[in-house]
Amino acid sequence: MRGAGKTTVGKIAATRLGWEFIDLDDRVLASLGGTSVRDVFAQRGEQAWRAGEASALTSLLASPHARRTLVAVGAGAPDDARSRAILEAARGSGWRIIWLAAGLAAITQRLSASLGDRAALTGLGAIEELARLDERRRPAYTALADQVVDGSADSPDAVAGELVRAASG
Repeated sequence: MRGAGKTTVGKIAATRLGWEFIDLDDRVLASLGGTSVRDVFAQRGEQAWRAGEASALTSLLASPHARRTLVAVGAGAPDDARSRAILEAARGSGWRIIWLAAGLAAITQRLSASLGDRAALTGLGAIEELARLDERRRPAYTALADQVVDGSADSPDAVAGELVRAASG
């Protein structure tokens, strides 16, 4: 889910593991020639983003060097049938999928100041949008996850420690 801490915590955990960290959003932006997620959504639409996401995910997971990589997958990717199938196939070939879950209260607090570069997806207010997205996406997250790490803690270092344990197990 957006605001769960995938990028912040992922960078810390990857450093501790001695792995590379890749934020899939950065790969998608580069492939689409965009300067921000919000601009891509506004100019090309969510479907263009999701297609770019599936393409970037396929390319990344096919790389022989990717095995010691912690990948922050965009929150909407598991909600897209193409990306979900790619992730399911990755699990079948030995990739571990860890869901960094955070409660709506924690996410709302983190995003209350600003959505940052995140695109609004529903036209609802921030809290209503987060609740709607959580309800829609939770089944896909649950089905894909080999393990769940609680990202609600205030300390990114503490959450990164849990992520390291999950990734090492």
